[in-house]
Amino acid sequence: MVSPMLEFAESVMNEIRVLRGDAERHILDGSVKSMEQYRHLMGRLEGYTFVEQAVRQLLSKNPNL
Repeated sequence: MVSPMLEFAESVMNEIRVLRGDAERHILDGSVKSMEQYRHLMGRLEGYTFVEQAVRQLLSKNPNL
């Protein structure tokens, strides 16, 4: 049986992948209209990376999950 916490962590990681992909596509398709919008999207990507690393670190500290 998979723990509810592990299911939650997997859901978070999946959502991060979706959001990261959306932001990356937006940057790469050339639809960014300004430097401000570009910086905003890059900030989001940094945030997604931070959250992903934090979740992985917490999961690695608790092997019982």
